[in-house]
Amino acid sequence: MDFLASVALSSVVVIVVLISVGFVFVLWQQGSGDQHPVLIDRMLRRQGERVAYRAVAAGGGDFAVAVNQCVACQKAAECRAWLLSGATEGYESFCPNTGFIQRVKRISA
Repeated sequence: MDFLASVALSSVVVIVVLISVGFVFVLWQQGSGDQHPVLIDRMLRRQGERVAYRAVAAGGGDFAVAVNQCVACQKAAECRAWLLSGATEGYESFCPNTGFIQRVKRISA
């Protein structure tokens, strides 16, 4: 296998590992009863299933960072209220992942 093929394969493996670690972390946090649940999945799905899929499929390290920011977020109550409202806009004023969500929305358009 030549060098470029090795680099490409290694990159794919790293991305898959990062996504897998992100999912394991999400599942672990949801099962732990933590006061800071991971709501990024619901936030992304609110923007559309295509957006949620693209965030995971193309997000790689960005998705892992978004999950970590969501876990550490101090606005979980505000986020839950927004999610219960049924709105698709307005999260921009409180969500630390606004930039990530906007980038994924542009990719998915």
